[in-house]
Amino acid sequence: MPNCMSMMQSVMQTSGTVPEELAAHEKAATAHLEGLRKLKGAVEPLYAALSDDQKKTADQLMFGPMGMMGSM
Repeated sequence: MPNCMSMMQSVMQTSGTVPEELAAHEKAATAHLEGLRKLKGAVEPLYAALSDDQKKTADQLMFGPMGMMGSM
């Protein structure tokens, strides 16, 4: 699965027509959505098995000020 930086670089490297640019952005957005869906499918059962304290920590790590999802 390509990471966000490689997807953005591939989009930014195009210098074609408006329809070509839109197609490149659409492709990057679709790849990002597919990656999020895979991540969600893997995280949901794991998260459900965590204790309340572990869930609180996971929430802070993923969505806190320095969490990885904030950098996407």
